[in-house]
Amino acid sequence: MIARLRRVLRDERGMSMSELIVVMMVTAVVLAAVGTFFVNIAIVTTNANASTSRTNVAANIMNEMSKVIRTSSNNAIAGDDDPDPAIVSATASALTVYSYVDTSPTAPAPTKVTFRVDANGIVFEDRIKGTLSGSYYVFTGATTSRNLGGPIIPKSLFTYIDTANKPVTIGATGLTLVQRNTIASIQVVVTIANTSTTGGTAPDAAQGNSPIILTNTIGMPNLLLTGTDN
Repeated sequence: MIARLRRVLRDERGMSMSELIVVMMVTAVVLAAVGTFFVNIAIVTTNANASTSRTNVAANIMNEMSKVIRTSSNNAIAGDDDPDPAIVSATASALTVYSYVDTSPTAPAPTKVTFRVDANGIVFEDRIKGTLSGSYYVFTGATTSRNLGGPIIPKSLFTYIDTANKPVTIGATGLTLVQRNTIASIQVVVTIANTSTTGGTAPDAAQGNSPIILTNTIGMPNLLLTGTDN
């Protein structure tokens, strides 16, 4: 028995070729499984970060538009009993209003605010502060612009709702003066597309890469609706 044990201990033949192949195959399977796990974790993390980024951009745009629209107001003009409507111009993807946004509580003054979307889908806000000309405010000063973020899908950014709570049809050149005088609220739909600008992989709803969509209907409580109120 002792002699046999000594022979086993002296045996230095090692692993056979078949045993080595089996070990290599098992190792390859394990490495493939671990690699797939880490790749999936990386994809999920990237998509989650991209989704958070797009949501933050959409929220920033929506918050600014809500603040401006909610504080919009008519603007009195010289030589006319009826003031200008709060909405200066309006299309599906661009809006200009007179607003008392960020004004002084002791000396309130209106600002002419424009929201526009450039060719790359980036939303910009342009402001012109009102200055007194006699007893009326005019908007002839310098324009300040701010990048609110994007890219967005601008096709139906703005929908205009009248006093009867019905959407108003937008013409080829935007709302007419008569239409602008009847608008009581504006529905804003901010859609942030999933692109390389905001991170993530190609659009795939199953992986959380579908567009971010925020919708809000914003009332305009400071309006004098010309032709309906005295």
